[in-house]
Order: sequence, then structure tokens, then C-alpha cells
Amino acid sequence: MNTFPLELNKHILFCAIGIIFFLFQFFRQGFKYQIMSAAAIGATLLLYISDSTAWRYTVGGLELVLIIAIFIVMSVEKKNAEKKAAAASENTAESSVTTEISETAADGDKTNE
Repeated sequence: MNTFPLELNKHILFCAIGIIFFLFQFFRQGFKYQIMSAAAIGATLLLYISDSTAWRYTVGGLELVLIIAIFIVMSVEKKNAEKKAAAASENTAESSVTTEISETAADGDKTNE
């Protein structure tokens, strides 16, 4: 069965490359959408189980649900990352102000001596 313009062996190769890439990114960065993307890529190989039209629509529906879920999870994780970055920058700004105040106080103590 030739579902795509790709032959089965080329489709398997591209799926393997995509799965390896997203798994590597997941272990490196830890975002959930990356593991979901790897699963969605692997799920495209389900088309080769049956030639039935109903099966193709079922796999297509599964892929659609996975893609929507990936975008939802991606946007949630992006918002969480932005909140963490904002909190980290606030902590950095507060610690630099505290350091400047303590340095100014220390300099004032030296001049008073």
C-alpha cells in the first residue's frame, strides 16, 4: 500500500528520524509536547495496518486530536516558562538591588570611620 508519495521504507526512515529528534529534545529540554510529537509521528505508521477507509479516517482523527493536544500543551508550557523567566528576572533584580544597598551601606560605614 502506498499511502503517501513516499514508499514505506522511506516513511519508516523519516518517522524514525523524527521520533529520535523529538525524544532527544524531550530528554534535553523536558517539554511534554515533544514526547507527544514523537508519538504523533509514530502514529502515522498505523496507516499501514489496514487498507480500510474507516481505518484511515480513524488514524486521521487520532492525528488531529494529537495535533490539537500538542498545541494546547505547547501554549500552556510556554506560559509557564514565561512566568518562571519573569520570576527569575524579578529575583535577580531584587538581589542586585539588595547587593547595591548593602555595598552602599558598607561604603558609608567605611567613610564614617
